[in-house]
Amino acid sequence: MDDAVQLDSALQEYREDRVVPCERLIGVAGTGKTYTLLQRTREDSAYGLLSSTTGISAVNLGTVTINSILKYFDTQSLRDAYLTGRLTRYMHEIALHYRRLIVEEYSMAEGAQLDLWYRAVVEANRKADVVTPLGILLVGDLAQLPPVSGDWVFHADCWRHFADNTTRLERVYRQDGGPFLDALNLLRAGQGGPAAETLAAAGAVWNTQLDCEFDGTTILPVNENVRRYNEMALDRVLGPRITVTSRRWGLQRSEWGQSRKTGEWGIPPKQDFKIGALVMLLANRSDFSVVNGDTGHITFYNADPERFIVKLLRTGKEEVIEPVARAVDTDSRPDDWTGERIAPDDDENIYLPKPHYRARVKKYVLGQVEAFPMRLAAASTVHKTQSLTLDKIQVDIRHRFFSAPSMVYTALSRVRSLEGLRLVGGKDRFIKQCQVEKAVQPWL
Repeated sequence: MDDAVQLDSALQEYREDRVVPCERLIGVAGTGKTYTLLQRTREDSAYGLLSSTTGISAVNLGTVTINSILKYFDTQSLRDAYLTGRLTRYMHEIALHYRRLIVEEYSMAEGAQLDLWYRAVVEANRKADVVTPLGILLVGDLAQLPPVSGDWVFHADCWRHFADNTTRLERVYRQDGGPFLDALNLLRAGQGGPAAETLAAAGAVWNTQLDCEFDGTTILPVNENVRRYNEMALDRVLGPRITVTSRRWGLQRSEWGQSRKTGEWGIPPKQDFKIGALVMLLANRSDFSVVNGDTGHITFYNADPERFIVKLLRTGKEEVIEPVARAVDTDSRPDDWTGERIAPDDDENIYLPKPHYRARVKKYVLGQVEAFPMRLAAASTVHKTQSLTLDKIQVDIRHRFFSAPSMVYTALSRVRSLEGLRLVGGKDRFIKQCQVEKAVQPWL
């Protein structure tokens, strides 16, 4: 390679580093990665546009999927969006309002997709009206759930830019330390034998069958198992069923709808509850009196205005739970805009079934869904507990599903303490199931 070509290559890499600030926020489960992001975006609305790699995670976080923001379905459709210039246009629009595109649960992103996001941001940042270059912030833990298909994100050509600018959160807030946290760290490293010994020494019991009356969340391998378990649990609760429905209008996000693969709804059209049923709450309050993943029992229901009272397991306090509105919105005024304006001091979660502009958050709302931010909590899958902290869990590790890399660690790390954990499956089986993807180790 001659000097001129070398110089051109070096200059191009320099320009790309300059125009795409790349960051990675990492840490073991429970170090407050999501909390940190929510705080930053609340304090500064331009800090970043929050997204997640999966629909369930997006619903849990109260945000949207990266697919919805960039309007693609899979890697092939993302390539098409880049080739036609649409992806760069979407990134340019983001760059006009935010300093970062934030991607939560980035362990599930594909390397090929990260390269396409990066290239589109490079092009968007070259636009004359982009004052502050748009960056990409990846958030998560590669020791947790892997990509469904495709290569790991660290196989992307642009990965070095993220690896070189990594912030690691060290303090674990979910667990208080001691033997249980030691065992989780061993599981994260794939050391199933020492982890099992540490758990056993701390008093863990290896149960041989499920407790179908367990007063907590049972983590099962697949959605069909979860549906059956939750239905049986609700049947055992005395009293009439309470059916609540969601309300929708206008544009809808794909993660709110029904999955073609599983048939599961991100936000169901209707849900059945009963007084006494165990439920999981899926929204944070600003004072953290209720946090995402809190579980508790329904103690009261009022039909008009519609609300529940739930007694939390974490605090023992009763909290009023009301429907929450989530919006499809945009920062830019649509060309055919005919909506109405809402006063600056109005609640951003207000449900108004027609297009409207929210002056306080400066958003044009094009569609909404309003639903109770809770679901039955007797059972859940590992994927549906992403980003959540749970009080009591029962994990059935006998299924081969739990032999997938990091699956046992991801499941067990959801719970606050060893006292809240019930294991189902023999100790030898547990050790065998504790697998880890060795390729991720350099990037943890």
